[in-house]
Amino acid sequence: MKYITTIGDEQLTIDINHAGEITVNGEIINIEMLQMQDTTMYSVIIDGESHDVRMNEGDGVYVVELSGEIFEVVVEDERTRRLAGLKAGPGAATGEVIIKAPMPGVVVEICVIEGQEVEQGDIVVILESMKMQNEFKAPRAGQVHIVRVAAGDKVDQNTIMLTITDGATD
Repeated sequence: MKYITTIGDEQLTIDINHAGEITVNGEIINIEMLQMQDTTMYSVIIDGESHDVRMNEGDGVYVVELSGEIFEVVVEDERTRRLAGLKAGPGAATGEVIIKAPMPGVVVEICVIEGQEVEQGDIVVILESMKMQNEFKAPRAGQVHIVRVAAGDKVDQNTIMLTITDGATD
């Protein structure tokens, strides 16, 4: 099955061929992945090289920690992507975007206020988790609708930190 994966501004097409082999943007990669029991940690072997990866799933976004770096990864299968394109039609996405904590942590800073206009990629929240600070960015332009946390707040995984609307609200 083919998946469209977005990491930051980069988009990858991943085709799962069969056990132990995937194709990424046309390049065949040998891969083995094993989840550690009762954790979000995976042991991943890519072309014979071992990697420890921590992965948490939130609303359509995976938060992946690899070699001390945090990546937000959006994964869609081809069918879902086509259907979403048909529903959305031409133009930008609309509606409310919810920014959730993908892991437990402490809010270090809220970089926006309610009513503030933001552009795609603007940092909106900084969350410390596992002694690392993680910046959460606006996935698209809009207006900060509700800020539900404050600096110093301890949050659990999937806690809604803030919402962004398309700016069409009154």
